[in-house]
Amino acid sequence: MISVAWVTTTFPTMAAFIESDVRRLIERGARVRVLTLGRRGTRFQPEHAVLLDHVEELGGPFAPASWAALVGWLVRRPHVLIPEVVRMVWASRGSLYALAGHLGYLPAAARTAAIVEREGIGRVHGGWAHFPASVALLAARLTGARFSMSAHAGADLYRTRAYLAQKVRAADFVNACVRGNAAMLERLAGVPGRVHHIYHGVDLERFGGGARTPDPAPLLLAVGRLAPAKGFDLAIRALALLPAHDGPAPRLVLVGEGPERARLQGLAEELGVGSRVRFAGTLDHDALLPLYGRAWLLVAPSRVLASGRRDGIPNVVVEAMATGLPVVGTSATGIEEIVEAGISGWLVPPEDPQALAAALGAALEQPARLAGMGAAARRRVAEAFDQRVNFERLYALMNGAAA
Repeated sequence: MISVAWVTTTFPTMAAFIESDVRRLIERGARVRVLTLGRRGTRFQPEHAVLLDHVEELGGPFAPASWAALVGWLVRRPHVLIPEVVRMVWASRGSLYALAGHLGYLPAAARTAAIVEREGIGRVHGGWAHFPASVALLAARLTGARFSMSAHAGADLYRTRAYLAQKVRAADFVNACVRGNAAMLERLAGVPGRVHHIYHGVDLERFGGGARTPDPAPLLLAVGRLAPAKGFDLAIRALALLPAHDGPAPRLVLVGEGPERARLQGLAEELGVGSRVRFAGTLDHDALLPLYGRAWLLVAPSRVLASGRRDGIPNVVVEAMATGLPVVGTSATGIEEIVEAGISGWLVPPEDPQALAAALGAALEQPARLAGMGAAARRRVAEAFDQRVNFERLYALMNGAAA
């Protein structure tokens, strides 16, 4: 039987892609313990409430139990702990962010190892490629458990690459959810065949692609954390640039919360479209599904920040396309791997509100075409993003490596 300690940041969350994999592992009979570097999640999809019993918080940098575990491993296995920490610190020497994180999470890694040893867990899996994977690797080294990791995008791959190549080389396998990121990791680590490209899937039954009932007035939908990498300011600017035409003016609904909310609201007012932009807050899937059905287009103007942080393939893009909703997105972060320009949506350069507005305007002028593009979007998701099929690939990796 597979047994896994899955190290992540916060769990469960509204995003639900890690949650879906964990739930399916448990349903297949695996013994899974989710260990969080942060707090146990308080906002999540309702169907994942059953996962709370599998979650344990590792505690902050000063948690007594974690420090006790660190001292214990230092006494029992200094020949393992000290060289591994030296390698980790040396690899982090060029990044204060990486150095602080790796040193700060040493007690959490020690406590993870103690839990793995106590519960006889055979694999430690880093749910993200940055600090969760570093914690998982050190715990695996201390206990002799197998090590693997997932790579996504944003902070876990592009804020710093310190110690990243070493983790890829040490892993039984790495699964990356964006093809371009998988290729980057193989080049970085120089280990062909170690990194497996597995898209995050979607439940094709739940996001069923049934009959859609778009609003009579053009409704644009954007979903995600209100943070700079999402580029939602570009969506508001593009809305303001849309030329006037006969009929009701297009509206934009922004679903999500985050640090950019006040700035985005101010921008909408400044550009004179405040009355046409609605901030809907965070919605679970049950509340979001009707919006997918009512919208004319999903807007996904993701960008790459100066720090390197970025989206991968936003899960909302996969969900929306599964329901038959075409997408207007940018071609810089992974969206181009799912949206086929001119077939299932439109792709524009990042940081170009004029190009985004032009694409939105062209789409809204031909509403009859949107139904055909929505059907193509649904087919694209069914071909490569079926959650059941993609999970089986991850399960085979975990099961095969364990065997």
